[in-house]
Amino acid sequence: MTLGRWTSWLEKQGRTEVLGAMRIAIGCLLFAQAFDAFRELGQIGYFGDMFHMPFISERYVPSHVLYTYLLDARLLLAVLVAIGIQARPALAVSSLLGIWTLASDRLQYHHNRYALLLYAFLLALTPCDESWRLVGKRASADETGAMWGVYLARAQVSLVYLASGGSKLFDPDWRSGLMMHGRFLEYGYQAVDKGVPQPIVDFFSQPFMTSLVAKGAIGSELFIACALWSKRLRRVALWWGMLFHLTIESTSSVELFTWVTLVAYAFFVTMDARARTFEADGSTRLGKFLVRAMRGLDWLSRFETRTWKGDDVGSKHVVVVTGRDGKRVTGIHAWAVVAEATPLLFPMWAPLALIASFRS
Repeated sequence: MTLGRWTSWLEKQGRTEVLGAMRIAIGCLLFAQAFDAFRELGQIGYFGDMFHMPFISERYVPSHVLYTYLLDARLLLAVLVAIGIQARPALAVSSLLGIWTLASDRLQYHHNRYALLLYAFLLALTPCDESWRLVGKRASADETGAMWGVYLARAQVSLVYLASGGSKLFDPDWRSGLMMHGRFLEYGYQAVDKGVPQPIVDFFSQPFMTSLVAKGAIGSELFIACALWSKRLRRVALWWGMLFHLTIESTSSVELFTWVTLVAYAFFVTMDARARTFEADGSTRLGKFLVRAMRGLDWLSRFETRTWKGDDVGSKHVVVVTGRDGKRVTGIHAWAVVAEATPLLFPMWAPLALIASFRS
């Protein structure tokens, strides 16, 4: 009985639309990563002709010619992943080739590069090829698949935060803010280059503020690592994590790390489809526009979207939303439900939900 409860995740089934959308995003990120490596090859040259530090034996480091072909293969595989041709094998092979590259030169290793390759491999263990195919046979509307790979990926996302926050917590220089102070002094110009006013950078560069920022970063990472597993706290953790990473992206140069992490957040989305309904007044130009916009923004297939010609509720409102619980809401409550389930609008969810909580 107890063993069955602990292993029940191996038998979980779920809809595949979210995974299909993730596959396209991961394919694009894999292409961007391989393209950057190809550009470095042209601008800097083959890493093997310069000082490098392989994790593996030198005999297994690819030659210049083989490395070029390897990058060609990674670009092609990324395209196959995105359009849905043999997507799962392409994800696995692309991931392994990328890891081979990182193992051949630790100077090329960055956490965000490894994280993308690892998430790609874990995504290959899921039925991500059953939906969002741009070519070939498409999945039926009610396609489901085994979700055990999703749970492995969720564990990996949580481990990234736990390892990062835990290592900082046990590092006295990080805990005190000394490391953060040094980063502000050395890389503060990157924030200025991205549009952050110099006085703000100077304010946060003070030792007292860098100490607070460091403790806030540690607390945030540890909170996200744990709260992602709580159904009650998951939305808050995802929302806070999104703001956390967008803040880092707007002030620092972190390659693809922000976008890799935000895509990985989709592993925590409930694997259903169109469990909510978005309805707008089809007799008005605004209502028709909102339906088209919603269909374009609903990347994770959260809503059944349609227009109406007027009813008891709709006659007084432009938009009516029915939540997963079957409750129909309008006004600010409706937009809070929409923001909660729509990736591009998700940063607005918390403030909208807070405002809605004060309204009957």
